[in-house]
Amino acid sequence: MRITDQAGSVTSDDMGVHPGRDWFTVLSGTVVLYLGERVIRVETGQAASFSTMTPHTLRSDRGPAEILIILDHNGERSHLHS
Repeated sequence: MRITDQAGSVTSDDMGVHPGRDWFTVLSGTVVLYLGERVIRVETGQAASFSTMTPHTLRSDRGPAEILIILDHNGERSHLHS
């Protein structure tokens, strides 16, 4: 997945919540994971896994980022069929 939305001001409207878990690793660039009240930078070669019942969204930092993401059934329905 390619992420081009830049990190910055994120509102609760930008955050998603759904049953399940997401896992991703950053292939290139840097991703900013907004997870509840936390802001986590995930750089090339790093990975993150989290409960998707916590409000979350992903943004890129200083240019596009590419990630490999693994979704469970609930995540697939939420992210790919909405």
